[in-house]
Amino acid sequence: MIAQAAAFTQAAALAQAPIAEQPVSELATAALQATITAGLALVCLWVWRRTREPHFAWWAVAFGIYDLRIGAISAFLATGNRAWLFWHQVVTGWTALALFWAAMVFAHRPQWRRWYWALLAFPLVWSDIAVNRLENFALAAAPAVIFISATTLWTGVVLLRHRKPATRTASTILGWTFLAWGVHHLDYPILRAQGAWLPWGYYLDIFFVLGVGAGILLLVNADLASRLQARTAELERLSRLMVRQHEDERHRLSIALHDETAQVFAAVKMQLGVVREQVNPAAAAVLDRAITLFDDGIQGVRRVTRDLRPALLDDLGLLPALRSLVGEFVEQQRLRVTFDAPQDLPVMPSDAEVAVYRAVQEALTNVSRHASGAAARVRVAADANALRVEVSDDGPGLAAPDTLARADAEGHLGITGMRERIGALGGDLRVESTPGRGLRLSITIPVAEDRAM
Repeated sequence: MIAQAAAFTQAAALAQAPIAEQPVSELATAALQATITAGLALVCLWVWRRTREPHFAWWAVAFGIYDLRIGAISAFLATGNRAWLFWHQVVTGWTALALFWAAMVFAHRPQWRRWYWALLAFPLVWSDIAVNRLENFALAAAPAVIFISATTLWTGVVLLRHRKPATRTASTILGWTFLAWGVHHLDYPILRAQGAWLPWGYYLDIFFVLGVGAGILLLVNADLASRLQARTAELERLSRLMVRQHEDERHRLSIALHDETAQVFAAVKMQLGVVREQVNPAAAAVLDRAITLFDDGIQGVRRVTRDLRPALLDDLGLLPALRSLVGEFVEQQRLRVTFDAPQDLPVMPSDAEVAVYRAVQEALTNVSRHASGAAARVRVAADANALRVEVSDDGPGLAAPDTLARADAEGHLGITGMRERIGALGGDLRVESTPGRGLRLSITIPVAEDRAM
């Protein structure tokens, strides 16, 4: 939008001056402006090809037309041919309309209406009148200046009214730039008539073009951020789905082992007991050994069932399940573990309870494996917004600062699996270790936010 020719008024100001009097610097300044504008059009075209967002395509079209109008006025300045002046003025109006349409597409994807053809026809009709039929500068300038300025001002209004949270900064910069540009169009007839247009008129136009370019680049950044946020949300959803499917499969296997395999073992044990009562002592001793093996098998199946899906977690909830888990490690692994938790916890989704349980289970397993003889502590705290769980020990810790990062990258300590489970729920997992001071695992999971899939 094109202040130095915005009013279609070059006919009165430039056509009356001999070509020899046209300053050579105006062609050079126009070339600079054309170069900057072409660069912005190419950037918009490249962004459109990457994103396929239609408003970027229209920005590219608008600034491509802008470049055509600069070429037309440059040709007029070089040749004095009034046909170039006519087309310069036509394309000036179309540039304003193209920029306005790009803003409309960005704001709310408008439908084409028949009366829009009248807007497109106005630059064509008035340019013929201004260039070929009018000699009065003010009369030729006024309608064109009003048309260009009003179109530019309305473009700014459209952008300012469409300030959504994701694009608020970009829309604000674009809106105020177009408003200032629209006001600047009004001073064109005065500056051109007084011969004061060069070089500041061109420089101001370049400044406004750069301002629009900055706003468009911020739109690109907002678009990338929005796509990244959507992709992250999709990955979190898929991660939650995978974790849920994994837990469902563990649950199914747990039920199958408990209801089928363990029951079969128990039935066989009973049959062996019946047979034992009917055989001689030597055979009875063999059967006693077999019964003992079946007892071990049943206990093994129950351990696997409990590891796959603890019944307490489904029946009584997270807090009793954690108490039972700590008790098992104290009894079976001979760990010194203290458990600190409130009397109750806020209601949490099943996915969150399973993720916390598995994380504490993995953390205590790491203590038993890598910090034998160390004392461990499990602390649970909660408020209306988040559940916080901390598992720490006073073992030797990790030998070097980079050991933790390397273990995480290589999949050791189960950190990757814990982080995926907690992260899928929008939570945070941190692991800290200092040589000689043990290791601490901290989990935070939001409980107020609805994360149902």
